[in-house]
Amino acid sequence: MNFVDAHPLASCTNGGNGRKVSLIANQSLPADVTPIFQIHTAGSHRPDLDQFLVQPTKDGWGATSVIRFSSPAQPFLHQVKEDFTVKLTARDSSGRVSNNNWDFQYVQHKKKEGGGQSGGGCGWQGGNGWQGGNSFSSSGHGADTRGGFGGKGQVQRDCIFCGGILD
Repeated sequence: MNFVDAHPLASCTNGGNGRKVSLIANQSLPADVTPIFQIHTAGSHRPDLDQFLVQPTKDGWGATSVIRFSSPAQPFLHQVKEDFTVKLTARDSSGRVSNNNWDFQYVQHKKKEGGGQSGGGCGWQGGNGWQGGNSFSSSGHGADTRGGFGGKGQVQRDCIFCGGILD
């Protein structure tokens, strides 16, 4: 299983809202290959922490060179108490995991207080209130410190991923 690209590599923790993620291979893949998420700490896979992940389900099951799926909601990531990175890769039915993987960024979905629609805290651009670079991280919980969406004082009304419809 040799994958050459994956896109998009981000979602809010409420899930994909119909937004499809694609894993692209340079050859036709057997029908039993499925996408998986893994938790990595300090550059190593931590299978003991994978229990906090909801695994994706691919769309369609025929042989193809592209695996598509909607990013699942991730309601348990906040329970991981150390710095980590979510990685996207693939596995076949025999348990063999691809050597290719990508950092997948889950951004904490935030609603406006008082039950309103999502606010500026759910953007995927840098400085979204979570530490960890290109991935969801358990460190740095707290208020959005960007001063608005994109750091320019412009407040994004809805979550960039779900558009607020998951509120």
